[in-house]
Amino acid sequence: MKMKQSFLGKVCLLALFVIFTSAQLYAQKVSGVVVDETNTPLPGVNVVVKGTTNGVITDFDGKFSINPANIQKDVLSFSFIGMETKEISINGQKEINVQMKSNTLELDEVVAVGYGTVKKRDLTGSVSSVKSEEITKTSSSNAMQAMQARVPGLDIQQSSGQAGAGININLRGNRSISASNSPLILVDGIEYGSTLDVNPSDIESMEVLKDASSTAIYGTRGANGVIIITTKRGKSGSTKVNFNAYVSSNSPTNVPQVMYGDKEVQRLIDKANYQADSKSGNWGTSNLTPEQVLTESLEDFTEIGIYQDKSYTNWADMILQNGLTKNYELSVSGGNEKTTFNLSLGTMFDEGLMKDDKQSRYNVRTNLDHKISNVFKAGTSLMFTYKDNDSRNSSVFSQALKMTSITHPYTAEGVLIATPNPRYAAHCNPLLDEIDGAYKNNVESTRFFGNTYLEVSPMKNMNFKTIFALDRSNTRSGIYQDYQSVSRYQSPGTSSISSEYENKTGLTWENTLNYNTNFGGTKHEITALLGHSMKQSVYEESITSGDAGREHYYTSLFYDLSKIASATTTSQFIKSSMMSYFGRLNYKYNEKYLLTASVRADGSSTLAKGHQWGYFPSVAAAWRVNEESFLKDTEWLSNLKLRTSWGISGNAAVGAYSTLTSLSTTPVYYYLGATSIAGNIPSTLGNKDLTWEKTASYNFGLDFGIIDNRVSGTIDYFISNTSDLLYRKSAPPSSVYPSVLANIGETKGHGLEVSLNTLVAKTKDFSWDINWTYTTYKDEITKLSEGVTTNISGTTGQIVGQAVSIYYDFEANGNWNVGEYATYKADWEARHPGETIGYVAAYGAPGTMKIVDRNDDGMLNDDDKIVYNRSPKHIFGMNNSVAYKNFSLSVLVYARIGGYISYDMNSQLNYESANWGNLDYWTPTNVNAKFPSPGAPSTTFGSYGSALKYEKADYLKIKDITLGYNLPKSAISHIGLSNVKVYGSMKNYFTFSKIDNYDPERGGAISFPLSKQLVVGVNVEF
Repeated sequence: MKMKQSFLGKVCLLALFVIFTSAQLYAQKVSGVVVDETNTPLPGVNVVVKGTTNGVITDFDGKFSINPANIQKDVLSFSFIGMETKEISINGQKEINVQMKSNTLELDEVVAVGYGTVKKRDLTGSVSSVKSEEITKTSSSNAMQAMQARVPGLDIQQSSGQAGAGININLRGNRSISASNSPLILVDGIEYGSTLDVNPSDIESMEVLKDASSTAIYGTRGANGVIIITTKRGKSGSTKVNFNAYVSSNSPTNVPQVMYGDKEVQRLIDKANYQADSKSGNWGTSNLTPEQVLTESLEDFTEIGIYQDKSYTNWADMILQNGLTKNYELSVSGGNEKTTFNLSLGTMFDEGLMKDDKQSRYNVRTNLDHKISNVFKAGTSLMFTYKDNDSRNSSVFSQALKMTSITHPYTAEGVLIATPNPRYAAHCNPLLDEIDGAYKNNVESTRFFGNTYLEVSPMKNMNFKTIFALDRSNTRSGIYQDYQSVSRYQSPGTSSISSEYENKTGLTWENTLNYNTNFGGTKHEITALLGHSMKQSVYEESITSGDAGREHYYTSLFYDLSKIASATTTSQFIKSSMMSYFGRLNYKYNEKYLLTASVRADGSSTLAKGHQWGYFPSVAAAWRVNEESFLKDTEWLSNLKLRTSWGISGNAAVGAYSTLTSLSTTPVYYYLGATSIAGNIPSTLGNKDLTWEKTASYNFGLDFGIIDNRVSGTIDYFISNTSDLLYRKSAPPSSVYPSVLANIGETKGHGLEVSLNTLVAKTKDFSWDINWTYTTYKDEITKLSEGVTTNISGTTGQIVGQAVSIYYDFEANGNWNVGEYATYKADWEARHPGETIGYVAAYGAPGTMKIVDRNDDGMLNDDDKIVYNRSPKHIFGMNNSVAYKNFSLSVLVYARIGGYISYDMNSQLNYESANWGNLDYWTPTNVNAKFPSPGAPSTTFGSYGSALKYEKADYLKIKDITLGYNLPKSAISHIGLSNVKVYGSMKNYFTFSKIDNYDPERGGAISFPLSKQLVVGVNVEF
């Protein structure tokens, strides 16, 4: 009995020992410190037990403490942005200290390319990338603006400060004459468009594919470049929450100045003096007074009374306001080794610079990935966006600039004066549209954008992926203009209603097969891609509009079509499909020599049989010179790679039914006896031979890095030749059509791009880096239709040998002074005996503009016009970032040199009774002025006045100044927060240009000024 008790006691002791040691084995704590290469503690490092959701984040001092399930077998993974991920087996250790290595150039960084990804070190094409930390600095409704000044070759301009206004994007110049020159924009691999409604904080990266070897894989959509936007996906580990919010106070910047108050009075006096001098012939003798000139009156005021008590009206100040933008973004991400997710919500409220100019946007997005087994994986990306946009009449601001300041907007009793310009009754009060219910322009839209995929990996080095995407948008647009609104008051004097319904549906089905292998002891590596794509687009539109008599309607009824007396309805239905096959082969030898080849075949329903298929090949090669034995031991050289590429890509600019002859919807009547019979006649001549525009381009590139990549960059030189341009040529004389669309034009271009990244200083508490970009390019038309070298309409058009985008007009050269024209005429007639000068009447009068007669033939016609190139010659960008302890400061500078704009402010000289810009004009005592006298004959303005519009568009802009502060980890870790950053920004505050009080980025328009922003924001992670 005692022996049994003794045995049982030993068994119990053994069991307790096993339990105790197992608990010690499976529940011990592991602690340590994580530092960087300078032994500075790294806060915010992710420490995760590999293959589990068990993870922690290092504190402010870089310390961590974690409880692994098995202290002997588990592996800890350490990851941090800008550092190489490190994995360490615990092997029973209770203390693990880790030093992480930075990856300055990030050569192992993966970037998105067409239908896949590739390591940055293995790129053979020209690709630029903008990462999440740069994108989130953009306080804009469109995250695309984050690339301005950061990507060489990319020209991004915003022409309007209207709420929800879009942007213009151009990559490597212009290639097409009549089609779009904007790049293809993809979100998670699916075509999206330039109005990006994705939250900036939801974007992982933006890659810009520039050369044909990168874009040819997209065939007919790749000629203008490709921008790939990749949204953030979930990662295994603990759930992370990110909240980003900012409020921006927006105010008008660089508002064009008119002749306000006494300056306008002086202009009217100078105008009257000019007319009196012209009549008497005694220039400079008239000296009229305000009392003699300001003789008009209206309602209960007089011009002279306003002058005497200085009660002028600043119309721009009356219609402009300070706007407010509020943006809130919330995301939640996480998951385990099988399922990961990323869910985000966003709201944005943008109040514009005029009353009733505003936009609201709400969006929700989710990315979900699930590993079904070692073979199957599935996922989805879904986004829904709702937008509500109220817009002001775009002409109201220019109307305000034209309105005289020597007036009052209201009577003494506070009644709005509809036409307050006593000298020009056609000028309506810009405030008319602000009367409740007078004007409403509303656009309400919803968009579902999503895809779902299935991946099959039957073996380790093979992957098949099928993806189905749906893009569905619905838009309702309505415009109500009361008969007393600005646009309807004078003519026709009736209310107007217009309602438009627009539906777009895009369906995409893509299948890709990837295979990679290596042999020869891993010296040879091959990656192959085969793909198939089907895309269908459907566009439906219905517009109903008409007059609604002289009645007022409430704003809420602005789209009530029953109010229209006689409605006009138009509609259209457009359907097109495309099928594609594509493939790519990547070969790498010994980490030194890289080769890429691709081909795509596109077949489109928009083209006629026999012309439906197009083929787009490309090839590229790269040499990593620094891996050669003769350079490998060169310590100061971190990276040196030479690249070259060639390829053909296309521009799918052919409309869905352009190959067919169409009928006019307007009936034509003819008589059969006394009977009137309605019929239709052809309106456009079809062309069954139409095909895509094609661009063949060469690219020569250099990637470099020196001194541990403290200085790194890229240099690219490109040449492009575009053929089969869509252009209208004259139809045969026997045809009833004036022209027919055909593939006959050609253009060429070349340019240089430079990107330079410099790490100026880096210590424990301080870092300073500067990133530079530079672009120069030139494009040129080399061919129009046969026998045609010039096609000009008004002041724009095309000329062989000139840039794609130009103005073509006379050249102004100051003004004629008293007696100067008589001398000029006598000299000209002496050189041309028996000939007569044929200028327009009144040309040569004192104070009128002097136009350059370039061929000295005594005539001013097209032979005397010159080309004003609209494209810039040089584009510079500089991003200067400094960090000291928890503070950070960044300054973004952008410059655009060369090119001309047609400045609408200068064209107001054509209106004798309108106010002028604050211009330097001619008087007998100011003979060197740029602009003619206010009293100059209108015939000279009508014939040559447009020559005064062109201004050099050079400008330098301090685009963004942002100061940030990260709260100490010790102050926030105890409440569960991992990072809190507060920041303030000044955006668009400083612009330097030769054009006074104007931002040339607007392109010459004066409809809506741009805004400068004071931004206060916060980013919270927990």
